[in-house]
Amino acid sequence: MESLLSYLLIDLPEAFLILSIGLAVFNKSSLANWKKGLLFTFLFGSSGVLFSFVDLPYQPKVLSMYILMYLLFIFLLKEGFVKAAFMCTAAIASNILAEFILIFALNNILKLSMAQLAEHKLFQYATSFTYLLLLALTWLALRLVRFDIRMFAPKKRHNRYLVLLVLVGSIEFLLILFLNTSYILQQSNATLSVIGSPEQQMILQLLTLVLFIIMVFLFRTYLNLTINRVEEETETPYLQNINDLLTAIRSIKHDVVNHYTAIQGFLKKEMYGLAQEYVRHQLQEAATIERAVESSGQVVQHIKSPAVSALLSSKMAICMADRISFSIHVTTTCQFSFMKTNDLIKVLGNLLDNAIHAAQFDAEESRFINLVWSQDEYEQFLMIENSGPTIPEEKISHVFDLGFTTKTDEKGGVGLAVVKSVIDRYGGRISLHSEKGVTCFRISFSLS
Repeated sequence: MESLLSYLLIDLPEAFLILSIGLAVFNKSSLANWKKGLLFTFLFGSSGVLFSFVDLPYQPKVLSMYILMYLLFIFLLKEGFVKAAFMCTAAIASNILAEFILIFALNNILKLSMAQLAEHKLFQYATSFTYLLLLALTWLALRLVRFDIRMFAPKKRHNRYLVLLVLVGSIEFLLILFLNTSYILQQSNATLSVIGSPEQQMILQLLTLVLFIIMVFLFRTYLNLTINRVEEETETPYLQNINDLLTAIRSIKHDVVNHYTAIQGFLKKEMYGLAQEYVRHQLQEAATIERAVESSGQVVQHIKSPAVSALLSSKMAICMADRISFSIHVTTTCQFSFMKTNDLIKVLGNLLDNAIHAAQFDAEESRFINLVWSQDEYEQFLMIENSGPTIPEEKISHVFDLGFTTKTDEKGGVGLAVVKSVIDRYGGRISLHSEKGVTCFRISFSLS
């Protein structure tokens, strides 16, 4: 009768709470599929009674229950292999941690050993119900905060090594906690059978060492992949800038050849006055460009991010090749430093590419792009304005839509959508104003 009472009041509630904790790790309720939940509770609770009946030592009993729970999660509850491993690890860790806290409190606060506790049935039941209460509080805390371990799961494929690293680390923690609990049980002269021989303990310690080696391997692999990814993402803007510079150089070289051809034609026809006037005009234009480049170059030197500085330098070269006046005014040291370099490159690159494309439609003497990067007492902002076709008012509200473009060849429609998504992600604002042949994009972030 006593065994049946213990089974109904302790073993079955324990099995149900362990199931609930395992499911709560993924923000699932044990009542969502109550029939399978009851079957799980019955099978798992009965296995604990069976293991105790055959006097299975504590350590093999816990390991056997872990394996059984893993199989039940997979074949009964139809959970995935990795998800089931996380559920089992969380559930058994909660189980062992509750036992550890309880045994530690009994030994160090109440000064009671497990052998003394076994002599009083009332104390046994009080201890058991306290243990169940600790499990219930663990489950309740997970449900109240709507905990879901998937929130911490990385989305990119190479970061799956991080998931495995966390999983193996959790099992390692569970095993260490398991060994400590076993040691306390052994030292407290518990009536519970515990593996205590040096050879048997060595096996568990070797398992701990193997898991640690696996963790080191996973960490090294994850670190190498992360370093490679960062290098690739950092390298991409520079490669693009180099390509832009090469394009600008080819364009300038083409223009120089045309100028030499024109001068040669004047000289062949003995039009020395026109040749002189043509050379003088080109020298004036070169001097103007040189002053603009020198002025903007000095500003670029104050750009904190090397990638942004390289980007602006390459866009200046393109503007010079296309006869576009490009002025840069930077009066802030913040320069959106809270943004990742890759995201900042996306924003500046797309806006400047659009500005250059629009300015090319204007007459050469009227082409310009102005970039202002500054801040006031309320916000820091970036403004890029350019000459070119005016965007109709009815289209302004759609320019940030994916696929929408004002280009006649219908190419594009992605860049501004990317810019908008990046700015939204950082909590900023972007606005567009276009009239009388001048288009202005303004990005701002509040300082409060």
